[in-house]
Amino acid sequence: MQIDDRTVAYIQTAQKHFEDLKQVAAQLAGFLVLQAAGSREASPDHPMLGSAKELYANAADGLRSLRATPRSRAHHEYLLSASEKLGVALAADDPFAPLQSAFTELRTASRALPGFEMVSFEQCCCYSKSRVV
Repeated sequence: MQIDDRTVAYIQTAQKHFEDLKQVAAQLAGFLVLQAAGSREASPDHPMLGSAKELYANAADGLRSLRATPRSRAHHEYLLSASEKLGVALAADDPFAPLQSAFTELRTASRALPGFEMVSFEQCCCYSKSRVV
């Protein structure tokens, strides 16, 4: 399928925001792992959370200012939804559910247009359908 020049420009700009949202989600997931492991380092003022919040704010602002084309409109909606859910997760006492939902939106966005890849663990040696070991 041919992609028009305006959509190519959208893809090139949106890729950074997509990658930033993935990074925010990964940082928050890492923090949750620390917390689940009972680490004393997993406090609400942990630098990882501060970094994630700053990166999130920049990505969310960038996405809101991005103009979607007719071809990229669904993709843009998925990214905006992922961004909103990450915002909820970053502010929540229990961020697990909104974080999972944000990952789902990012995965859906990754399939809506070319150039937005998610890491898949399905081909890893340590992957099992029920969990990553």
